[in-house]
Amino acid sequence: MLLPAGKLATALRGRQRVGRAATDGIALHPVEALWCHASGALELDAKLQVQLAALAGELLPVAYTDLRQRGIVPTVKGAALRFQARDGGADVRLHIASSDATASLALLAQGDWLALVDEALEIIYYAATAPGWGALPAGPLPEVLAAAGLQVASGMKFGTRYRVYRDGESHAAWLLHLLRNDDSWLDIVRAVRVAHGVRKQLVASDGERCLALEWVKP
Repeated sequence: MLLPAGKLATALRGRQRVGRAATDGIALHPVEALWCHASGALELDAKLQVQLAALAGELLPVAYTDLRQRGIVPTVKGAALRFQARDGGADVRLHIASSDATASLALLAQGDWLALVDEALEIIYYAATAPGWGALPAGPLPEVLAAAGLQVASGMKFGTRYRVYRDGESHAAWLLHLLRNDDSWLDIVRAVRVAHGVRKQLVASDGERCLALEWVKP
């Protein structure tokens, strides 16, 4: 959405901290425009609201609004949001998904965050990090972990596939969940909750990559 240069464009850039400079004005992403309308900074007619909502999608505006309410000013990059983390100022790439969607690690990279939105539009955030196992050789789990010097045991009593120990330690630092085709993100939320409750880290694996998922607060 393009706004011509003037007091409104200047106010939105300065006070609301949205948009990017464009020829003779500013360009607003549909998500930014809808947020400005909801906050009372920009008036949009009903028809334009519908058009912008269709472009923005259902989940991206929810996550954007939640971050703005927390004092964070994200930028929209494709289907993700980018912002500076509070601790250390690291650049965060935030993916957004429905909690009912099929769980997939395909888009997540080490250091990325994930926002899960449920049907009530409540949001929970997770950070994806390397589990600290070093570079693993190619091959099936859990044999690869054993070859890397880790101990692997059944994780059934914790509701997951495996628990993983550092060599020589009696306490398992990780619970390993092997993603199945019918796993939803809500299944992963439950697994993370269980892992946290027993002072372990939940690691999800799709057979190609292993990522530790931890609850975070933006």
